[in-house]
Amino acid sequence: MSSIIERQLEHDFLQIKRLALPWEHLRNREIFMTGATGFVGSYFTKVLCQLNDRLSLNLKLELCYRAGAMPAFSAPCVRWIEGRMTEEFIPKTSRPDIIIHAASPANQRAILADPAGLVDCNILAVRYLLERARKDHSVFVFFSSGEVYQRQPGRIAEQNAHSLAASGTRPLYGSSKLAGELLCERYRGEFGVDCRVLRPFSIFGPGEPLSSGRCFTDFIRQAKETHTIRVNGPGTQLRSHCYLSDFVSGLLYVLLNGESTVYNMGNEDNTCSILELAQQVAKLYGGTTVIGPLSAETQADSFVPDTTKLRQLGWRPQVNLQDCIQRCLDSYREGER
Repeated sequence: MSSIIERQLEHDFLQIKRLALPWEHLRNREIFMTGATGFVGSYFTKVLCQLNDRLSLNLKLELCYRAGAMPAFSAPCVRWIEGRMTEEFIPKTSRPDIIIHAASPANQRAILADPAGLVDCNILAVRYLLERARKDHSVFVFFSSGEVYQRQPGRIAEQNAHSLAASGTRPLYGSSKLAGELLCERYRGEFGVDCRVLRPFSIFGPGEPLSSGRCFTDFIRQAKETHTIRVNGPGTQLRSHCYLSDFVSGLLYVLLNGESTVYNMGNEDNTCSILELAQQVAKLYGGTTVIGPLSAETQADSFVPDTTKLRQLGWRPQVNLQDCIQRCLDSYREGER
């Protein structure tokens, strides 16, 4: 890990540690998590390790990684377990208090390369993990996606999965996440499993590959490579931008203060158009020109969450859009050096 990312993590951790949360509820807990090698999952598990060390929580973390991958880091409270989403991958001797399912292909290139893997993660593995949560009386946390919603003007408030399933078509990624949510609804209603579903909207932070295919990382990659950012579409599409530490603090609020329901996870305070985002990246990167928008088409496209339910738990975002961009730029520049 680079020195800049280490300093950012330490700064973020100190902010998280000061949150008015009942940390005692994590004491002596066993947590099983998938997706801990991803940029969101690895950040979250490192925060848990810091909390464990500094608050003497006696946490036990069992982190699943896919066959052929490498564990992201090591810590005394961590046990890495190799597993496949199509198999039973929680050890029979484990009795997790909390199961967090964060594994899933997310960027378009990975989805197109392996659509079956998407189904394996978001449907087959969800069913298996829900069954384990039912047997072990675990809290189950499912990383779904804001992509379960269709684009609509204004902020998007939570709707249950059955209502969304009846509302129309959506891309494969959103459809597979919605199928996983329907399984959560069934296990919540039929078996009383405590299922807490997170719907992230546009989470950004250090460690995300510049090849992820999202506009934010595409803009940074273009700035690095050519000092020119192309906005191919109309540039009017509205997006919110949530920094990684704000997402993790929201996840902790859901874990420690939340209920068995659905939560939008994002930062509507950091809302801007695609064109405005490109201009911000160009300005902060320096020496970079924005070309476009290259389409005259008008497009009413908004992907902004309503996080009222999350804020009612006490959560408040801390990182504004400019700081979000600057922190990411600093981490990529450190990687270059």
